[in-house]
Amino acid sequence: MKFTKKIAFASASLALTMATPAALLTQNAAFAKTTTVKQATKVKVTKKTTPFYHKDGSKFTKKKPYVYGSWKSTVAYKNTSYNVVKTVTIKGAKYYYIGNDAYLKASAVKVTATKTVKSSSTSSAKKASTSSSKTTSKKTSSTSSSSKSSSKKTSSTSSSTSSSSSSKKTSSKKTVTQIQVTKKTTPFYHKDGSKFTKKSPYVYQGWKSTVAYKGTKYKVSKTITIKGSKYYYIGNSAYLKASAVKVIASK
Repeated sequence: MKFTKKIAFASASLALTMATPAALLTQNAAFAKTTTVKQATKVKVTKKTTPFYHKDGSKFTKKKPYVYGSWKSTVAYKNTSYNVVKTVTIKGAKYYYIGNDAYLKASAVKVTATKTVKSSSTSSAKKASTSSSKTTSKKTSSTSSSSKSSSKKTSSTSSSTSSSSSSKKTSSKKTVTQIQVTKKTTPFYHKDGSKFTKKSPYVYQGWKSTVAYKGTKYKVSKTITIKGSKYYYIGNSAYLKASAVKVIASK
């Protein structure tokens, strides 16, 4: 009877040992898998008018309209084109973020330009592999498991401290959200640092110009560095040089 149990135990152990490589192969396959997806970069309004939305899904109002430069409105008009910063989901519906805290509903526009980007599942595959490895290690040796548990606690404490420190540093850094032009005029720039020209001026809702005027306020989508100088992205492919404006709002 004892002999039979030993044989059964040995068979079970062998089966587990043989199953491990197959599991690892599956994880490796998942780790190496990459896909390509298309992201919208430009949209055009298809309805007569469509509201501008906030990130919580609420509409801009007459008291607090969407403001861009000196232009104010609660709606976008048919055939107007907008550059898309990113695609998001708000309350189950798809929206396109066009900069300056404004979103357009996907159902009211059509995509006129896209770009292809790669996505990968490397992170999840690594976690799965690590988890599997740790589980196997624990089953093999209680001493090793105890040692790893102690190591995990130390690592967790260190990680927590580091994370807390990093979080404090991040929270203390403010992000610019609105600026105001301080010079009489200042050029609109492209992302490569070149200026808009009279032949190809900056265009927004029928308004065309190569420069922004003193006192005009702009909402900022992001801050970047171009050829060693700081610029603020104000949406619609236009940037303003930090040295020509002052920050009036941040978060």
